[in-house]
Amino acid sequence: MQSLQNFRAERGQAVAVRHELDAYILSLPENIEYFSGYFPFTMTTLYSAESYLVYDPYSKKKALIVSASDVPTIMEEGFDGSIFVVGSFQFYNPGQSEFADKLRDILRKRYSSVSEGIIAALNYLVPKAKRVLFDESRTPIGTWRNVAQALPDTTFVDGAMILREIKCIKHPDEIAGLKTAAHIAEDALMSAISYIRPGVSEYDIESDYIREVALRHSDPYFFVATADERAAFSDTFNRTTQIIHDGSMIRFDFGCIWQRYRSDLARTVVVGENRKAEDYYAAVLEGQSRAIDAIKPGVTAGEIFDIAVTTVRKSGIPHYERHHCGHGIGLATYDLPSIAPGNNTQLEEGMVLCIETPYYEIGWGGVQVEDTIAVTKTGAEYLTRSPRTLIKV
Repeated sequence: MQSLQNFRAERGQAVAVRHELDAYILSLPENIEYFSGYFPFTMTTLYSAESYLVYDPYSKKKALIVSASDVPTIMEEGFDGSIFVVGSFQFYNPGQSEFADKLRDILRKRYSSVSEGIIAALNYLVPKAKRVLFDESRTPIGTWRNVAQALPDTTFVDGAMILREIKCIKHPDEIAGLKTAAHIAEDALMSAISYIRPGVSEYDIESDYIREVALRHSDPYFFVATADERAAFSDTFNRTTQIIHDGSMIRFDFGCIWQRYRSDLARTVVVGENRKAEDYYAAVLEGQSRAIDAIKPGVTAGEIFDIAVTTVRKSGIPHYERHHCGHGIGLATYDLPSIAPGNNTQLEEGMVLCIETPYYEIGWGGVQVEDTIAVTKTGAEYLTRSPRTLIKV
């Protein structure tokens, strides 16, 4: 089997040829990791932090533009490219080891700004590049402007959507990682659900989930457990004051990160009896199930959307409306394609999709089911394994 590194390199080169690109400048941490193997952790803790990767998709040569504070970790991770150091961060380094000597050599040359580092790295790796992808995902306008002004003969192309195009097909190792991330999130949720009883709050449930994810050596990154009327709030925080009672519906939209792979799932719980929630959940589950049953290579994302929405309407929610019924997933939560109306993107073997049919009704509540599937040669394989029926406690 082709290695993950070579698979990603081939994806990057094929898309570079298609868009006539000479080089990539990457800013989103997940995009940097995709081509370098290094995830710039600083960018997750400091809002103003900037890290970049300049990548030649033809020679596969690469260069990181980072703060000096990141360099020991980059070395430890075994990064096999050049490092352009920005800023004045200092280590006391009295050591006489190979590691200490190499660190000292790397830190000797400094650039005063990330813009200078990007320009130097691009000129070093791909001199006289004419057309360059610039990932705008985490690039301040000032950085983009400085680089563009210094290289007036180079055309810079918005890169975020092109990079999502590269990542939409997954290597088997990536599919396995996404499956593990889904299983961990599911297991953590089922454990957290076991603590639910009248009198606990949304926030109590979140605390239980976070603990269960951590016990499984993963990182939580979002967890919505909205109850009753708040179950209609799509993306929000969990309140200490929203208390579960007999008859409550709880809509869970949740995930975790395992070895950088993401999960994004949804389940619905009813405490005791709630007839409307049960009926409406049956409708959204039927819509999701029929959509997944229709998935196979060659079918368009828009066709899957239409099946999901039409089925939910026929199954008991005639006024059902959605802007999308799913999306790709990988190192980032949202990869291509979007399962959206009119999207003519054909599904391909190796895509990994989250298929969902949430319903939000202001003043009443909401229900949701979401699963992760891999597109195979003949259909769809569930990467999730927890019960998809309404959960009653």
